[in-house]
Amino acid sequence: MPVFDFHGVSVTYDHAGSGDPVVFLHNIGGDRRIWRNQFTALAATNSVYALDLFGYGDSDTPNSGYTVDNYVGLVSEFLEAHNLTDVTLVGNCFGSALSLLYTRRKAQRVRALVLCSPLTAATVRPTPTGWTQRAARHLQVDGVLGRTRIPRLAADWVVNEQLGPRGRALSPETFDIFRTRWAEPRRLLPPAAIARDLHRLGELDTFQPDPGFPPVTVIWGAKNRILSAAAGARLNTTLRPARSILLPDCGHLLMLEDPDTVTSAIRSATRTALAS
Repeated sequence: MPVFDFHGVSVTYDHAGSGDPVVFLHNIGGDRRIWRNQFTALAATNSVYALDLFGYGDSDTPNSGYTVDNYVGLVSEFLEAHNLTDVTLVGNCFGSALSLLYTRRKAQRVRALVLCSPLTAATVRPTPTGWTQRAARHLQVDGVLGRTRIPRLAADWVVNEQLGPRGRALSPETFDIFRTRWAEPRRLLPPAAIARDLHRLGELDTFQPDPGFPPVTVIWGAKNRILSAAAGARLNTTLRPARSILLPDCGHLLMLEDPDTVTSAIRSATRTALAS
């Protein structure tokens, strides 16, 4: 696996294919493998990259540094180091937020955005995830969480909460890697630490792209229990996506629950932006 050095922190990523670049960014608690279906399919026509954000997957888990600015900095430095321009950014949850924040700063380097379940202050606020996030803002338990390992049954519950009816009907093996990840040591530290900084994402709730902003595709699972799809619909009134897709039986991991639809949406977004 190739590794990118981000100020002394090793960030693992996958790369395959050639052609117009597509970069995948995962959610809080996930890793690059959530995009395995899209990564494999698009590698036939594009140069595809999938990152493990630091703290997740096979990347390093430092003791500190879990801020929105640092993660946006990682995306920026990775793209520049690999000379990636005219790139399609594909994100899920926090990965969608990072895609938007980066593009607000450097829209000239981005061709299109595909945002799955975009995380903002408003989309997380009315959910149990939002209640937990607000509580975590007032706690400093990084040292304890860095030594905590959650039981496998709890890890199973964490993953199941991210699935809609379609996902829960799939083979359990589809999600085994994520259950295993959650049960590993130090996996609670990054989500708890970044929770204290997620209020920063409130700026995305009022962001209105100007006419020159890259085209945006938004995809939601109607049965998302991690973020609010209803709040996501309200977000669309300011974000004004070129295309909005609602998957009726999917939850938060919709790229695994309905991989073909998500892959098709990414292809369409990239081709439409190229033609415009």
